[in-house]
Amino acid sequence: METKITFEEYLRKENLSENTITSYLWTVNYFNVNYDVVSKENLLAYKGYLMEFFKPKTVNLRIQAINKYLEYLEEQQLQLKAVKVQQKTS
Repeated sequence: METKITFEEYLRKENLSENTITSYLWTVNYFNVNYDVVSKENLLAYKGYLMEFFKPKTVNLRIQAINKYLEYLEEQQLQLKAVKVQQKTS
């Protein structure tokens, strides 16, 4: 019987930086504490919350983390789209 690796082990196998791993784990933990189930509805609610309180770059970082978690769960069909970052014109 195959034992499923933890999300942290999954991230480490991807050779991500320590900062990225810490950030991704924090984001996924926050999601799991505040939402009882991984569903499209809850993911969109979380994205809405992020867009209300954070800058687009932060929102996209959190979405990347959630999408990586969905990849780990083999739920790619639930992945979220990144938000558009306004480019400053010089």
